[in-house]
Amino acid sequence: MNSDFKILIVDDEVLIAEFLKDELISLGYKHIALAHNKKQTFALVNAFKPQLILLDIRMKSEREGIEIAEELNKAYNIPFIFITAHSDKEIVKQALGCKPAGYITKPFKQIDVYAAVHLVETIAEELSERFLIFKDGYADVKVSVDDLLYAQSDDNYIHVFTTTKKHTVRNTLEWFKENTPVELFHRTHRSYIVNSTKITKSSSKSVFINEIEIPVSRGNQPKLN
Repeated sequence: MNSDFKILIVDDEVLIAEFLKDELISLGYKHIALAHNKKQTFALVNAFKPQLILLDIRMKSEREGIEIAEELNKAYNIPFIFITAHSDKEIVKQALGCKPAGYITKPFKQIDVYAAVHLVETIAEELSERFLIFKDGYADVKVSVDDLLYAQSDDNYIHVFTTTKKHTVRNTLEWFKENTPVELFHRTHRSYIVNSTKITKSSSKSVFINEIEIPVSRGNQPKLN
């Protein structure tokens, strides 16, 4: 197996991080980056753009792994798997609250690493293979859910914005919401539905997809998973 899935390993113990990298390479994963602290992690999140992060719960600072997970939940939509050798009840409780995509325990077993990583990769592939089908004028259009950014209502039409262009569809936001995955698309405003995985920044009154600002009405702030 050769996979293009991009994985970031975050562990302050360099030898352990390198060992895990070697295990992943032997399993066919070839795009792997390493970070050893919080600063390096978020530099690589923005530059390397991983699709999965393998995150040590406890590094030099006891809560550093938890803090990274909390920030990922707040500002990014990247799944992470906790790496742990600890059974401390309080740490485990905090880790569960971060909603990780899974756990890998030290010492590593290759089958456990493969199972945890492959599950996240499979879910990502399934999401990208879903489509929204509609008419744009006289043309039939089929767009991958992963390419949808947001939809904007405009009287009897909606504008569907994708990674490459804008489509104008004679339909409603309700139709758009019914035909897209509920776990990914969020109504931020009476006139907007946003793909929450594409949000790059948020505030109490708006969310951003790169430089595009989209309004958020009171009580409709999306949860960034």
